[in-house]
Amino acid sequence: MEISYWTLLTGGDGEIMVKLIKRFNDEQPLGDVTISRQRVPWDEYYNRLFTAMTSNEAPNLAICHGAYLRRFSDLVVPIGDLMSNTNYVKQILDACTIDDEIRAVPMDSHPVGLYYNEDILKEAGVTNTPFDDFSQFEEACNKIRDETDYTPFGPSPNTGVEHRQYLTSIASLGGKLVETGGDGPKAVFDQGPGLEAAEYYASVSGERKWDIPDTSEDRVNREFLAGNIGFMVHGTWTVNRLRDVDFNWNMMKPYVTPNATQLRTAADSHTLILPDPKMSDERIKTTVKVAEWLTQNNPEWGAEAGHLPAYIPTLESDDLRNAEIWDVTLKDFMEMAQNGQLAYYPQLENFDIYDQTNWTWLLDAYAHNVSPKEAVSNGVQTWNSNL
Repeated sequence: MEISYWTLLTGGDGEIMVKLIKRFNDEQPLGDVTISRQRVPWDEYYNRLFTAMTSNEAPNLAICHGAYLRRFSDLVVPIGDLMSNTNYVKQILDACTIDDEIRAVPMDSHPVGLYYNEDILKEAGVTNTPFDDFSQFEEACNKIRDETDYTPFGPSPNTGVEHRQYLTSIASLGGKLVETGGDGPKAVFDQGPGLEAAEYYASVSGERKWDIPDTSEDRVNREFLAGNIGFMVHGTWTVNRLRDVDFNWNMMKPYVTPNATQLRTAADSHTLILPDPKMSDERIKTTVKVAEWLTQNNPEWGAEAGHLPAYIPTLESDDLRNAEIWDVTLKDFMEMAQNGQLAYYPQLENFDIYDQTNWTWLLDAYAHNVSPKEAVSNGVQTWNSNL
């Protein structure tokens, strides 16, 4: 039996997924079952997947980010009763559960951490890493600003600041992006923690002078990789950008938010869904077994791709614990996951959380085009019109 499988993975993630599928096809752990992989470009993936699902042309198996599961939940096969075990990290498995039904097999979580240039911190006289509160981070940024010629903090490698950093901060302040209720989801980040987080990031590129108010694409990424920025907040996959840099680097938990009431880190997951409910019972059961194999036999997904595997025995395996990056990144990510400190994106039925047009207001605040208060007000109006 051949199982058709759609992915959107590129770069290091894509290469490792190809290796994983090749190992499955070579070893044939389920007997005469193979995987046929098709990669669809990220910017086309979810629209094409939805079209395929509504036109009876869906693959047997597909990658789906946790943030999009509610969008597809009525079209996928509920699989909770078909799984042989659910020995996955609870908070990650919970993100695969919609209306009390497990709708996907979790492959990983990819939270964010605080990456840093150890050489810059050493030059600035910062020796107390890893930090355990914001005040230590603040002191380090001020030292880099005052004692060196480097930029202290570029929150996002992509556009100066983006949704990952904002969600990390709003969740650390005890807030939410969206409230759900009888009238449907409603954006609520124009007050309280949402406004406070926007004011903070505007201060990073403003009065704190930790960065410049420049939201041009890839600026921070280029400068961090060139060894010119002290700190940056980004996801698990960042390790593959850093393997060949000419400076010493490390990562710690993201204590980057003033007045935080708790530690939270923005997160999403790669999950595996069965998008074709018209499959035969035999094919459905086999596809679930394939999904379980891919999510339960993948230490390289952590050791090489950098993601946090969702399957607990994999997390506890020697293959992962002995990996070069375990003590650098994965150990901290695991601790945050086990402590319930992952801040998942709200799962919304008719809203694309990753569409950059839903976040231009945040860039406006960082670039000082408008005040933070006006920015969040504009953002809530945009979100609620789209929701």
